[in-house]
Amino acid sequence: MESCRKIDAYTHFASEKMVAYIEQKTRKPMVFKELFSKIKTLTDVNARIAFMDKFGIDAHCLIPLPWLESSPEVYSSPEWAAEAARICNTHFAELAQQNKGRFYVAALVPTTNQDVMMAEAIYALQDLSMDGLALFCGPTVKPLDDPIFDPLWNLAEALDKPIWLHPCRPQFIADYEAYSQRGSQFQIWNTLGWIYDTSVAMVHIAAAGIFKRHPSLKIVTHHHGGMIPFFIERFETQTANFNDGSLFLEDMHHFYCDTATFGENALNIQQAINFFGKDKVLFGTDTPMDMSKPGFFTECGIRSIEKLNLSNESSELLFWKNCHSMLTSSRDKVPQAGGVILQQKDVMLLPQPNLKKDFKECSAKAKRSKL
Repeated sequence: MESCRKIDAYTHFASEKMVAYIEQKTRKPMVFKELFSKIKTLTDVNARIAFMDKFGIDAHCLIPLPWLESSPEVYSSPEWAAEAARICNTHFAELAQQNKGRFYVAALVPTTNQDVMMAEAIYALQDLSMDGLALFCGPTVKPLDDPIFDPLWNLAEALDKPIWLHPCRPQFIADYEAYSQRGSQFQIWNTLGWIYDTSVAMVHIAAAGIFKRHPSLKIVTHHHGGMIPFFIERFETQTANFNDGSLFLEDMHHFYCDTATFGENALNIQQAINFFGKDKVLFGTDTPMDMSKPGFFTECGIRSIEKLNLSNESSELLFWKNCHSMLTSSRDKVPQAGGVILQQKDVMLLPQPNLKKDFKECSAKAKRSKL
């Protein structure tokens, strides 16, 4: 296969500015801080670009780490959560602006409550011109079929901006109730738990009718679509045995997925293509989380696609065209400064939210509702 462009649709970057803010507020080390110090390309933009050049990657989509929910003190405060997200998003937007064409950036949104979430999402997508949103799923965060997200789906669909899902099951969730004091063992919380949590979120989104209400919504799933491409027949059988799942199972095909299999797994990628379709599979590696062997995920991702023996045209779809199309089709839809707020059935143009005022109002509302 001839060499072609490559956009890595799923990589991570950490804003040290946000980490410093969280540590200042909580007065303790940020979770994953030790991990950050081990991986230079997670925080150093020059090291990241050098890495991309070494492996022939034209652009990286940057998904922010850590997530706000990993710091309960910050997440539970509407003002702190909003300020932390703003610091991260401003930093990411600056990276994209200063390195044009090399980075696409997903915004961190505080899901503490709807007012704070929408204020930051609007600001990130409109004023900062960010490329999409990042949402996190797992047993300790808000379910993505919660009504709080309804205006966010409206916003993302109206502006044609993708949403990247990422699992976030913490290590303290035990594998067995009997082992509750031990937490998860043998890295199960991550290796198996995150795949499961992604799949659970996908089912809840589809079953809630979110794609039926928002057929143009773009949601990118991590780790080659979790369990869904491999166990859909089991799911179909069991939902038919216990109830009728046919009303939402067809919507599972609406998701996008990446190729982050953590190894050379052409058959896994083929299974994802068979399920989601060749237009919904994106070359994505989870770089730079292969800290034991930097570059391993990128090398394996490239070789896995090459081993599919696709035509040059089909290979280009996976390596860059699908992602490029997903990211650039929205550029003409972003409104000018002025702010947008989206309701369930219509779009209303409003002045840009006063975030300082919002923070105070949201804090008071949170205290009243015991959020």
